[in-house]
Amino acid sequence: MTRGTVPDTTGPNADRREGTCSYVLPVPDYRESFPRLDETPNWGIDASTPGVRDGAWRCPHDAEGDADYCAFHRDPGERGPDAEPVSTLLIRRIEAANEATDPEQRRRRLQFVGAKLDPLDFESQVVGGESRSTIDLRHASIGAVSCRRTEFRQPIDFSGAVFDSGAAPPESPGREVLDPALEQIPFGIDFTHADFADIVRFDGTTFRRPALFRDAEFDHPTSFGDARFCDHVSFLTADFRDIVMFDDARFRRDVRLQACECVDLIDFKRSYIGGRLSLDRLVCRGDVELDDANLADSPPDADGRWLEPTAGRVTADMAVITGRLSCNDIAFGREIRVREGEIGRLRLQNPDTDGSVAYVDLARSTVETGTLDQPPSDEGSVIYDAHRTTLGNVRFESGSDTTVIDQVRFHRTEYDGFDFTDDDALDLDGANHRIHRFSVDPMSLPCYCGDGSEHDGRFIVDDPACPRHGREFDHDSLQATYAYAKSGADDAGDNASAGSLFYREMCAHRYEHRHEALTRGAGPIGRIAAATRWGRSALLATTTGYGERPYLVVLSSFAVVAAFGATYWAADPLQTEYTVTEAFVFSLQSFVAFVLGAPDSATLFVEALSAIQGFIGAFLIALFVFAFTRRIHR
Repeated sequence: MTRGTVPDTTGPNADRREGTCSYVLPVPDYRESFPRLDETPNWGIDASTPGVRDGAWRCPHDAEGDADYCAFHRDPGERGPDAEPVSTLLIRRIEAANEATDPEQRRRRLQFVGAKLDPLDFESQVVGGESRSTIDLRHASIGAVSCRRTEFRQPIDFSGAVFDSGAAPPESPGREVLDPALEQIPFGIDFTHADFADIVRFDGTTFRRPALFRDAEFDHPTSFGDARFCDHVSFLTADFRDIVMFDDARFRRDVRLQACECVDLIDFKRSYIGGRLSLDRLVCRGDVELDDANLADSPPDADGRWLEPTAGRVTADMAVITGRLSCNDIAFGREIRVREGEIGRLRLQNPDTDGSVAYVDLARSTVETGTLDQPPSDEGSVIYDAHRTTLGNVRFESGSDTTVIDQVRFHRTEYDGFDFTDDDALDLDGANHRIHRFSVDPMSLPCYCGDGSEHDGRFIVDDPACPRHGREFDHDSLQATYAYAKSGADDAGDNASAGSLFYREMCAHRYEHRHEALTRGAGPIGRIAAATRWGRSALLATTTGYGERPYLVVLSSFAVVAAFGATYWAADPLQTEYTVTEAFVFSLQSFVAFVLGAPDSATLFVEALSAIQGFIGAFLIALFVFAFTRRIHR
């Protein structure tokens, strides 16, 4: 930046009127000044910018008194104590510029490029008017900001500015500042309740201190693209009535959009997040995009305050996102948490976990559709927790040929349009529909036990049910898991899967009966009753597969015929009169209750056995008809 050069007003691009301020700003080499940018930004100053001549932008305002520079470009310490506050003067200059009838002249007078504003105090004031011209504060150096309840009525551009409110606050014990009262940290950059009635741009802006946009209203498109947040930033309960862009931004610590409302896109593509991105209670009628975001690594040009490894993670508890929550190609090594949320479409394809085990918690959420993937390489994995989740048309995929059913916790999960026959990486047929095969080491899961409630500033939902200690499979949850799955398959018209899941549900009941029969606390009578239930259930499982496996009835019938045939032939009178074949033929006749005549030497014992076998045979034939008809219906 060059200062003290007298502007040349004779060039072909000379303005109609030039001020006497000597401030000039050479057009920056953005590739050098902003190495994180891949190309020259559209928000930068170039040859087409009004006031740029000979490769430098020149200030249009009058110098203050005998000074070389205007009030906006003088060092704050150089101005006298009786000088008009720069914030008040700025408002007056904006009002005067808006009165210009010539659009080019109005635009020129609204340029405050490279201004030094410390402090910027617009508290409870109206900035701008009905003009559509932009208040240009690009590359400004701004100190403490107090814009509480400020109304910005026309477009304003802070692109490339640096916000630095002074000495950094003391480091908090943890990396997160999530107290709803926000009492843990002073926000020297304060836009609380500010109303941006027109377009506002913070592209390429650097916030070196904590920034607060609590309850702010953004009525038109808002952009924080390529911005750097060196400390916490909060948009708690802010309203975005148009798109908001954080693409390519860098957040060294937490970024908080809790309880925000947005009618369109929220874009975090290619951003770096070193703390926690909190979308809790967010209401978005459009999409939230985190594609190519990085929550695991520090950016290439990170300073020493960026911790290694980062604590980046995403939480969206009780969020309502009508469109997509897209996390394709996201890099994260910890967790993405969406509990009690409502997501229209969840996309998590090609995640990068850098060889570690990452965790996605969807407890009690509703996901209408989506694709949940594993890392493209064999290193690392993503655990999906569907505890009490309602799954719609969701696919589980994997880059390799391995199944992922042991990486997904189906625990009291409900289904609304879930395709159990989909040939995705779950491979339910290959797993024989045993959906409770979750076999992840509990120590690799996060623990919520000691984290407290929402009022302690940690969690939004009540009774979070710790993933490590509170979501184990007991008999009741196992039965409910398969009952919900069976109902979901029935509702989707997938009768074959419904039958297999019903079989697993009945097996869960049998396991419970066995447990009760072997548990001393049930008492003698209770244990006997449980043992009888266990026996009946085991008999049904063995002979009919709970009505879902007709071939077991056929095998049971052959076993009955063989057992009774051996018994008949072993009887002394028949052993001398009948051959082995004739004994088995007599057993088959007894089984179908069509005996052409009892053997002459048959005793009362043999006749009683034949009658019993006839009763058993009739029962098994009826079971076969029932099971076969049920199977055909499936």
